[in-house]
Amino acid sequence: GPATKVGGQGRIARTNVRALAQRRPWWLSTQLPVAGHGAKDIPMTRADTQARKRAIIIDDDGDIVYADEARQGPEAFLSLRMRDCQAAGVDSVAWCVMWGIGHKGGTPLRYWQTQRQARPFQPNMPDPTPVITGFGRAHDIEVFGSIRMNDCHDAFGIPLGRVVYPLKVDHPDWLIGQGACRPFNVDAGLENALWSGMDYAREQVRTDRLWWIDHSARNYDFDGIDLNFFRMPVLFKLGKEAENIWVMNDFVRQARRRIDEVGAQRGRRLLMGVRVPGTIESCLRIGIDIETWLRDGLVDRLLTGGGYVCYSTPAEQLIRLGHRYNVPVYPCINCPGAFGLGGDSLRAAASNLWWAGADGLYLWNFQYLPVDSLGHGRVASHVYQEHLGEIADPKRLTWLDKSFPVNQRAWPQYQRASADVPLPVVLGPRPAAIPVRIGDDVPDAVRRARLGEATLRLQLQGAVAGDRIAVAFNDQTCELTVGDEVSLAVPLEPRAIKQGVNQVSIAASAGPARGKLTLEHVRVDVRYRS
Repeated sequence: GPATKVGGQGRIARTNVRALAQRRPWWLSTQLPVAGHGAKDIPMTRADTQARKRAIIIDDDGDIVYADEARQGPEAFLSLRMRDCQAAGVDSVAWCVMWGIGHKGGTPLRYWQTQRQARPFQPNMPDPTPVITGFGRAHDIEVFGSIRMNDCHDAFGIPLGRVVYPLKVDHPDWLIGQGACRPFNVDAGLENALWSGMDYAREQVRTDRLWWIDHSARNYDFDGIDLNFFRMPVLFKLGKEAENIWVMNDFVRQARRRIDEVGAQRGRRLLMGVRVPGTIESCLRIGIDIETWLRDGLVDRLLTGGGYVCYSTPAEQLIRLGHRYNVPVYPCINCPGAFGLGGDSLRAAASNLWWAGADGLYLWNFQYLPVDSLGHGRVASHVYQEHLGEIADPKRLTWLDKSFPVNQRAWPQYQRASADVPLPVVLGPRPAAIPVRIGDDVPDAVRRARLGEATLRLQLQGAVAGDRIAVAFNDQTCELTVGDEVSLAVPLEPRAIKQGVNQVSIAASAGPARGKLTLEHVRVDVRYRS
């Protein structure tokens, strides 16, 4: 798109995200029934369920309602994030309608109380959600209401060290675990992290979540509703997931029916998305039969993964499945986690997902990028312009430098809903196989004389000077001797790199090691000629 000035700061938006999306009508539907007819009467063709494709979907978890500036009213509230999204050309936002468990600052009300108990959030902004949807309508920004299907932040003491949601308080026997499991930090174990989740095997729990879906669809001018099953990825007591898959199939059918009824009454289709774990196996692990949902036409857009292991996830698996049923798929990037792995790894995450066939990118926690922060949950306007412009456009991304890391295991509550990852790994005489996914077409860069250099970087723990390791990157091999540094760099031959999944094999050779030699980090830096 044309260059535009942003926010009076004189910065130039080099790429407008909205111009990159593949434009389609809001919905391609047959005539909807008149108001009052049930969902069973709504013609459900594949054209009905075709959601408009987006280059970027920004997830906003809604905590910005607690910023001090938001207490000044709607205009100040919108200036915290939404105006930056507008300036960067973002045209799809997933807005969390029930953020959290707690409250912050000078606002004593918990946000869910605004909907569940009809209590005004604050005098000059009784409900933030209509402010968001109204801004979206005025500026051609699609807004989905995102509903956390099982928020467990109160499991580790946020905010009061105890549960506060009425259903949890009144019926502790409907929870996944017991309050005695509460830890003091988020990586104290799977059961401790998820104990405060609600057990979907209970009909009353499902009724509560259906209330949220119905209420959100009926009371707000959303373009669609997202069911966020990744916050948190627990639905049943551990070990009871497989026997309850039919429960979730029925639940999602009921959700679809309620959303369709609202759409029929409005005379336009209301879309439904789902955010699920990143692979078919991890979906089944928590009790989700995603193929049935897709095959039965229940889903309009598919948001995949939590983004915590986005470099090691075979995203193409769910992308192909979604495309088989004509549903667009948006894999997730957990932006701070990606950014924090060093180099130009946020670009690399986008490159990998575009290579895998993604219809667009679903960005989680973009507002928490550790760069140019203006306060909690806020980054400077130019961060939206620069980073979104780069990763939203595969063509522009082509010759930009990137760092392709391998993921370490995430916290237990997220790892159970993610692809398996190979790091960290203890090295021994038997080679450890480490897949490295590289979305860039490096062979084409070589042919066009655009490749500068490529380097394999390794970081070890427990190494001592004199340790030797044997390394193979695809068919390029070498042996390295560890000196005083625990970080090693291996220049890669251009011919050894391929687009897609590359195989790194590492073994510990004989040496003076006195303890465990652990491989902590692996990444490939790719640098291009300007």
